Amino acid sequence: MTRRSLRRGNWSVTELERLRELLPRRGVADAARLLRRSPDSVARKALALLRRPPRRGAWSGEDDARLRAAWGAVEPRLLGPMLGRSSAEVHKRAAELRGQLQTGPWQRAELQLLKEVYGTRADADLEVVLARPAAEIAGRAAEWCLAKDKRFAARLAGAGRTAEQGIAAPVAEVPTVASAAASAAVGAGRGARAMPRWTAAEVDRLRELYPEHDNLAVAKALGRTVTGVANKANQLGLKKSPALLATIGRHNVGLRYRRDERAAVLVPAAPVRPLPTAHPGAAAAAAARG
Repeated sequence: MTRRSLRRGNWSVTELERLRELLPRRGVADAARLLRRSPDSVARKALALLRRPPRRGAWSGEDDARLRAAWGAVEPRLLGPMLGRSSAEVHKRAAELRGQLQTGPWQRAELQLLKEVYGTRADADLEVVLARPAAEIAGRAAEWCLAKDKRFAARLAGAGRTAEQGIAAPVAEVPTVASAAASAAVGAGRGARAMPRWTAAEVDRLRELYPEHDNLAVAKALGRTVTGVANKANQLGLKKSPALLATIGRHNVGLRYRRDERAAVLVPAAPVRPLPTAHPGAAAAAAARG
């Protein structure tokens, strides 16, 4: 984002509504990029717009939900005023929530939230967001071929270098102060690795599989992430077939109204036809990539 492209001046009603929606989930840096405003401008406006009166005493269920939704995206010194609490109280409560993790079958809403936030949250922060152990989160992420967003991984790496040098990082650069050190391990894991360039054989395979199979099946066949498959398909102008889109639509409607949610969420949408055998190097490539 260049200086010339930034919006300046008064905020419109539409921008303010988007800020309310974006900031808790995406944080200052991403909200600034999407709104084409400077991070400083976004942080100032967020404080003016979202600040709550000081609160004391026990945390309500609504307070905890707001903290979980924003943890890892909004830096605590901004999140504190948004919750009417001090930064110290926010850190303390997040630590308490991390000690209240649950296990067992995942609900559909949990999986949807994982897909939405995995790419832009550190693994340590996801424990607070999802109330699940890191090992379970990593397992689900691998099952659904999820990875950290490149922009987030680069920002995290920059935060790690800043921490090593003993320099305080700006609010827009680090997801949370508490998790910066804990997140250093992400750089050594699957999430922050740069995926190799697409080979001609992989592109041909993508062109063959993409129209008739859901992105998760294609990602597993190619040893790629779902995001990588979607981005490459978009770059190539590939489209899903009408038959597959109809099947996915019916599947999603069925999930919405199915009573036994636990049985529904663990089974991805079935491809229209059996997935052709993956090329010989796919399994090895997937294992090498984590």
